[in-house]
Amino acid sequence: MLASGIGGVLADGVTYPMCTVKNRLQLGASRAGGAYAYTGPVHALVTIARQEGLPALFKGATTVLPVLPAQALFMGGYQGFRRVASGDPDSPTVQLVGGIVATLTQSIAMVPLEVVRQRQQVQSVADAASAAGYRGSWHAAVTIARVEGPLALYRGFGITQAVWAPFNAVYLPLWEGIKRAGIRITGCGDAAHLPVEWELGASLTASAVAAAISNPADVVKTRLQVSGPSNIAAPQAFSSAWQCARHVAKTEGVAAFMRGAGGRVMWVAPSTAVMFTTYDNILKRLDGY
Repeated sequence: MLASGIGGVLADGVTYPMCTVKNRLQLGASRAGGAYAYTGPVHALVTIARQEGLPALFKGATTVLPVLPAQALFMGGYQGFRRVASGDPDSPTVQLVGGIVATLTQSIAMVPLEVVRQRQQVQSVADAASAAGYRGSWHAAVTIARVEGPLALYRGFGITQAVWAPFNAVYLPLWEGIKRAGIRITGCGDAAHLPVEWELGASLTASAVAAAISNPADVVKTRLQVSGPSNIAAPQAFSSAWQCARHVAKTEGVAAFMRGAGGRVMWVAPSTAVMFTTYDNILKRLDGY
């Protein structure tokens, strides 16, 4: 669990700017005053840095360190389920159910962090500087709880499962499958001796595919979690994920569900690759003692 926690914090910190980009792109027309005028993830990254300064890409970054227990819960839930499940722990069914169990476990700690983080990320520097802006992660958490109620910090808990369950259903079997192929191709014998480039390649490939497939649900999740009366950038409150999805389809069309897909792939793929590769290599070092 410690290995996955360290990997999660490292991955989150390294890729944090692209997480900010992804959330701003996905916000779309739900933003008060209209969507940010970005043409894509790279343009968004450059524009935010140039117009608002580099610190704007790290708004809410104080939530990175608490990711450690959240990621530890994820891998603890996943590997724990694989150990106790009947049948082959490498079977797609065991990996799928293990991923669902892991996501549910992780969400207990991760959903409030995401709500606090994403609300800051979608606010521009001008929004945050206004009287109604969030002045930091603690201020955001307290303001959300005071204005919208404590349960608002768990907004999107259900849709989070609808995002990450399909993601894990694609990612985990594909990740494990590519690593097994790497073992056969390189002749290294087992996963403990698999070259690091194969580990990185397996995670990058699997996570990029899974991130693109799960983007429509993630658009709904992002908009649901950032929207609320305490957020000057997105004050419209949705009562449910279904209402949010219907609103997006009606006002922006079904194409809006793929908004930010490039940014999501550019965030999730390297983040997941860093996390899982770090996790695997820490375990290898620990097994050597």
